[in-house]
Amino acid sequence: MAAALHATSALPSRLRSRVWQGDQLAGATAGVVSSGYAALDALLPGEGWPAGSLTELLVEHGGIGEMRLVAPALKTLTARDGKHVVLVAPPWQPYACALKAWGIALERVVWVRAREDEAPWAAEQVLKQEGMGAVLVWLAKARPDAVRRLQVVAQDSRALAFLVRPAHARSQSSAAPLRIACEPVLPPDADTIDRHRWLQEAAVSVDVFKRRGPPLARPLSVTLPLQAGLLPSPQSQSGHQRQWHESNHVVDRSYLAPVAAGGGEAASGAPAAARIPGRSAQPA
Repeated sequence: MAAALHATSALPSRLRSRVWQGDQLAGATAGVVSSGYAALDALLPGEGWPAGSLTELLVEHGGIGEMRLVAPALKTLTARDGKHVVLVAPPWQPYACALKAWGIALERVVWVRAREDEAPWAAEQVLKQEGMGAVLVWLAKARPDAVRRLQVVAQDSRALAFLVRPAHARSQSSAAPLRIACEPVLPPDADTIDRHRWLQEAAVSVDVFKRRGPPLARPLSVTLPLQAGLLPSPQSQSGHQRQWHESNHVVDRSYLAPVAAGGGEAASGAPAAARIPGRSAQPA
């Protein structure tokens, strides 16, 4: 061990930064962008979302908070740094009102509609362009070779690269150095509090199960308040709850309680159009 440590210290600084020990959290190799949440930054190598590297976000259902989780970084990249953010093949139409409310510069956001087989190529081409701040690509059935290519291209880029995949992909091997599983978390007294407080206390469990560093002892709960004014308004229905297809937006679903409480069983009762990842959507 001592010999290995000595050999590492003798390396040039540009190479030393790429070497890390398994019991220590690795540093950044190509820069980072703060997630906007101090507790989450402390768990990420380099203390922020890594540039020049692929990050996987695994979600059971789209819209549980994954966009709110990355929104502070997207705000930094677009509003402060003047860089572009590209959304490739999101399963729902991006909700401009929410993006604007989060401080994201809408003129710097590009939405690319693509089929499942086209999305990896589109994301690769975006990552090869100069001036890109972040690329988010949604793949329901990502092949290992496609993920590997995304990681290789991301390494040559200075942009953040996020791959959003279904939760069941956790058991699959992946070339992404950073993998995070996200699950919705209901407030402790969700059945008794009012709607306003419920929205303010909505949270997401963040499990960083793969990183360049030691494993986490337990997932981190990140509070991600929902803004009621930004959610699609329910149509009046006599004696019936609103249906899932009325809030098909990539940023959030306003009817989150069944998802958090029932998991897959809640989603199984959704209309088919709301559950097909590749469903086309027209711009608002």
